[in-house]
Amino acid sequence: MNIINAVRNKLRKFLDVADVKKSTEHMPDILRGAGSFMGRLTTAYFGSLREATKRTARYSEYEYLDKHLAEASATLNVYSDNVVSGAIGGAENYQVVVNKKTPNIEKIEEVVKATERRTRIKDDVWDIARDTICFGDNWEEIIIGQEKESKEFVVQKLKGLPPKQMYADVDERGVLKNAEIPYIQKQSVSDKARIEFHWWQVIHFKMGRGIYGVNRSLFSNASRRIGRQLLWIDDSMVLARLSRAYQRYAFMVDTSGLGPDEKFEFAEQFLERVRRKEIVDRSSGRISPLDAPWMPDEDIAIPVEKDSPQDIKVLAGDLRLGQIDDVRYFQEKFFMALNIPKAYVSKEEGVRAKATITQLDVQFARQVRRKQRALRPGLRQMYRVAFYLADIDPDLFEWEIVFPVLATMDELLKWEMELVKAKIAKLYGVEIGALNNLWIMEKLLEFSREEIEKYSVLAPEDMKGGSSLPTETAAMIKKDPFLRHALDDLKDLAAWKIGREQEMEDKKEIGLEREEELSDKWRE
Repeated sequence: MNIINAVRNKLRKFLDVADVKKSTEHMPDILRGAGSFMGRLTTAYFGSLREATKRTARYSEYEYLDKHLAEASATLNVYSDNVVSGAIGGAENYQVVVNKKTPNIEKIEEVVKATERRTRIKDDVWDIARDTICFGDNWEEIIIGQEKESKEFVVQKLKGLPPKQMYADVDERGVLKNAEIPYIQKQSVSDKARIEFHWWQVIHFKMGRGIYGVNRSLFSNASRRIGRQLLWIDDSMVLARLSRAYQRYAFMVDTSGLGPDEKFEFAEQFLERVRRKEIVDRSSGRISPLDAPWMPDEDIAIPVEKDSPQDIKVLAGDLRLGQIDDVRYFQEKFFMALNIPKAYVSKEEGVRAKATITQLDVQFARQVRRKQRALRPGLRQMYRVAFYLADIDPDLFEWEIVFPVLATMDELLKWEMELVKAKIAKLYGVEIGALNNLWIMEKLLEFSREEIEKYSVLAPEDMKGGSSLPTETAAMIKKDPFLRHALDDLKDLAAWKIGREQEMEDKKEIGLEREEELSDKWRE
């Protein structure tokens, strides 16, 4: 357009614009705005892909993806389920773990259970985890109330605060101006009216190490752009089926002897008569028009001259509507950016088959563990405030928030072990009998004899014998990149399997169990 305008300006002095006559050729109205429509469409598309830079605007972008894109909503649900509940068949929520030798452990357990019963944190932690993963930030206000009977102050509940109105009161360097009042709430950045929160009044669940966690949200990477593109493709696919999937009729209308404008006018009148039919209401005698059963707005009338066949042709719908490879392409990119296997959101057959439980599961489990670690500081703060109100110093005893372990099936360990043995034998041409299970567990996975015996990793007959290869050979095996990577994954799987039992030695889980929570609900 810049080139065209430049040429037009150069030629203006040679042309008399007043002498230029308009064309008398008829142009349908629908064609007059076709160029401007495509321009507006292109502008709207690239405008929708423009990413916001302000923190509050990015919250709106994440919320829009969650509400309108099914893939984004399903991914958030899967992440939240695995963060809170872990594996199927195991623990269904986090627990507060205290050393069994802690003095006055009965009172500590009573405070934990009473706090969980009042705040219903075990029921709300799934929503807290989902919002934190989605937005990267989640603020909860700690509401403190007074018991009627004992007159003691306790943590009554957690109240969610809107992320768009929460700000960290920091200076230009990102340092808190007042450590006692770290957060404030206001309508906008320029709003002078604000609400100040002390450190014990608000919990900030966030992803990452920054002041805010918005840069570490699940949608803070390339998935933001890909998700919006996927939404446009979904809408265009629906529109194509609504407008291109139906059969249409092309009416060849004889307009012999008519002028150019009269031809189009006569064709429009013909379509109007085809579109509607009139019926007579016997009770009132009125004539009522009704639309034809087919879709007349999509039909076409073509003026033809004398000796041309006057006919009705059927225009078939688009036969390529079933080709949705572009949709699958953007779906795969979206799931790749979110670090989640498609099988977890039911996008592949054989969701939990042995072939699908591969390294993708290991990588996904690591992502879930990172998000679990992001929730622990906020939960610890709530319990710390509850301990302080109960006149218990939480720094004088050992305690921790433990989420359910992402356990794997015993059968998975067996198949992975067979894979490791076969790979070693294939790479180095050693007989499988020379590399027994005990040697692999001790030399490659670095488990001790006590751990192997305690957790029954091997059968009794496999416990006989030791290393059957020289140390130099074992070092060569460990140097292989493919094998080393497989061994690291296998070691992580085994550690997750038995790690929870090792951590819980000499420790006690306190807090409400699921059965107790359900009974409390029914009593209420």
